[in-house]
Amino acid sequence: MKRELSPAELYEIRATLSWIFVHTGVDFPYIASKVERYDPEQIKDILYAEVAVICAGNLECVLPPNWTGFDPDALNQDIEQMLLANQNSWIRRQLHKMHAAWLRYSYREVWDDITAHCEGWR
Repeated sequence: MKRELSPAELYEIRATLSWIFVHTGVDFPYIASKVERYDPEQIKDILYAEVAVICAGNLECVLPPNWTGFDPDALNQDIEQMLLANQNSWIRRQLHKMHAAWLRYSYREVWDDITAHCEGWR
């Protein structure tokens, strides 16, 4: 049941999902507890088309810039700027879609780990 998320809900969901891309142990039960009350497809889209686009590079660095977590304000600002830039450019939208598709493939096990802990999604 997809519904319009409030800015506060979206802010919290993005911040929670960003913990997946930090070089520490990922607490999938905690992440699942924060997102399971929302529509799974909506969360999946936020994960791969918004959060992963901004945060996944952190896992691919030898010396990642974020060891202790992403700043939620900066993260949300970066995502909003990216989405606005995509609105204004057809080419950026197409590149974004390809990047998000690659991230869905590359980090598909992340989604499996989240859904394994979401009781309401089974």
